[in-house]
Amino acid sequence: MRNECNIIHDILPLYAENIVSEDTAEFVKEHLESCPACREELEKLRVPVDVRTKPQLDMNAAPLKRLKKALLMKKVQTILCTAAVLLALMLSFISFLTAPKYFTYSSELVTVTEEASGAVTLSFSNEVTNYKLQQVKDPDERQTVYHLEAWTSAWDRMFHKPGAQAVTVTPENGKPLLVYFTQFINGHAESSNDSSVCIYGTVPDSGGWVALAGLSLGYWLLLNIALFLILAGIWFMLRRKERPRRRVERLLIVPVAYGLGHLCVMGFRTVSYSVWRDFQLILATGVLFYCAMLLALSLFYSVKELAKW
Repeated sequence: MRNECNIIHDILPLYAENIVSEDTAEFVKEHLESCPACREELEKLRVPVDVRTKPQLDMNAAPLKRLKKALLMKKVQTILCTAAVLLALMLSFISFLTAPKYFTYSSELVTVTEEASGAVTLSFSNEVTNYKLQQVKDPDERQTVYHLEAWTSAWDRMFHKPGAQAVTVTPENGKPLLVYFTQFINGHAESSNDSSVCIYGTVPDSGGWVALAGLSLGYWLLLNIALFLILAGIWFMLRRKERPRRRVERLLIVPVAYGLGHLCVMGFRTVSYSVWRDFQLILATGVLFYCAMLLALSLFYSVKELAKW
């Protein structure tokens, strides 16, 4: 009798919905006439279900809620990743526009006028949109020495109209005045003899001044490549261990991001006459690329987990 009840329990849901054959329905009906337990089970199946109060439905909806949350996070990560890449590219474009283009010296570019007081006025042509005048220490302490740099940029040419510019320099403690114009040929000093031109004063017998390019960006790039190779080796050794591998991947994209930042700001060059400016732009662009790649990595693993569902 117990085995028959088990069979009836399996059939009851279909019987309650009237989707069994006539023979099966007759068999179930005959059993129900002699089995109170199965009749009670049938009555339970026929009781209407209130979907607003049934707690099991909330449990069944939990996977759907998790899926909805995962899809929303995927969408947010995609938006943030895209925004970070766009910001990095925008910063790279601004870096290109603001990159200084240094002038070589010519008498039309800078006009030197000697004042009656002993001061000297330097007047620039309209081509010059920025200049830097810096007093430097004279090794012999016999003269007041200034270095002058003049440049323009695509950004200045588009948005800045400086007009006539002039600056006045005065000798210190009655010492003779000496002004050098630091010039760069295609962004680099052509030679130690041509890198600085004396535009006012008498050059001492000890020689002139030499403008040297900063090499630190090249050293940083080499260090970055070495870090990438080390982390790539560690990743290869841990590639079958998921949690350590993921941690190494987050570190591995650091040198990749810096390399992309260097490429966007400097191209394939490693020397710079504006090292601090270029380094700041490389770091800012690299941080944006790192955020984008970190989000992309998280998005990649989220998609893999969703695929398992």
